[in-house]
Amino acid sequence: MYTRAVLIASSILLAYGTPSAIAADIYAPSSGGLKDPAIQQEVLLPEAVVFQEYAEWYIRGDVGVGRFADMDGYGSAVTGGNFAVGGLDFDNTLSAGIGFGRYLTPNIRIGIDFDYRQPTSSQATNGNFTATNWSAIPQLTNLDTIPIELTTKSIMLNAVYDFTPHRRWSPYVGGGIGWAFHSMDFNGSTYTNDVDPFDTASETGTVNSSGGNSNSFAANLMAGVSVSIRQGLFVDVGYKFSYLGDADMDFNVSHTGAGGYSSKAAIGFDDITTHEFKIGLRYDLY
Repeated sequence: MYTRAVLIASSILLAYGTPSAIAADIYAPSSGGLKDPAIQQEVLLPEAVVFQEYAEWYIRGDVGVGRFADMDGYGSAVTGGNFAVGGLDFDNTLSAGIGFGRYLTPNIRIGIDFDYRQPTSSQATNGNFTATNWSAIPQLTNLDTIPIELTTKSIMLNAVYDFTPHRRWSPYVGGGIGWAFHSMDFNGSTYTNDVDPFDTASETGTVNSSGGNSNSFAANLMAGVSVSIRQGLFVDVGYKFSYLGDADMDFNVSHTGAGGYSSKAAIGFDDITTHEFKIGLRYDLY
């Protein structure tokens, strides 16, 4: 009887106890013993994404309207002598410019700018400048009735500081140095009422320019505001003051009347400056 009971109990243990133990062995977490194989889980991390917050290069262009400040200068004639001129006043001039540059920091950019100023005449129909010592060259007495035409180009290396480049509106200041190229000529070639040194009669003479190309050191200062209209595109509105150096030209004067003759002369102007208001676009190259 006792033996039979033991056999029945053993059978029950084998039937119900063994699967649980086996299951425990299978599903129980590893205790991490030295003999247990290491289970490694490979974790895949997303690749790093690099965002370029600021551009490195930019291109730009603008148009503007400006005015040359009144100019003083000099003149000379081979057959007469030297004379001074002053108060030359030009009409307004239109300008256009292009440039490219690089951002050194988010606030500082440097660039090369090319500007072209269209031909402008001194007061359209009158030279409108004064002269002294006309008596040294009486054959040029009415030279100031012939308008002088001036065309100017310049190339500048500029540096600009943007105060708030992270915002929609960013004031800026800047300046630079470079070189200016001038072309000066007469807008017309005939004048009347010439005072001939040999008589008192009114005569007619002709004036022909024989070369008026010159170049000079230049510099500028600027200030304005940039407006961001979308990522990497800005509208720049500002003021520019430019010092454009000196300009001069040679010309010939031919006379009729008693003792008809011709003379060679030159005229030039010092410290040419302009005041310009400009509007343009700047595009960042990422």
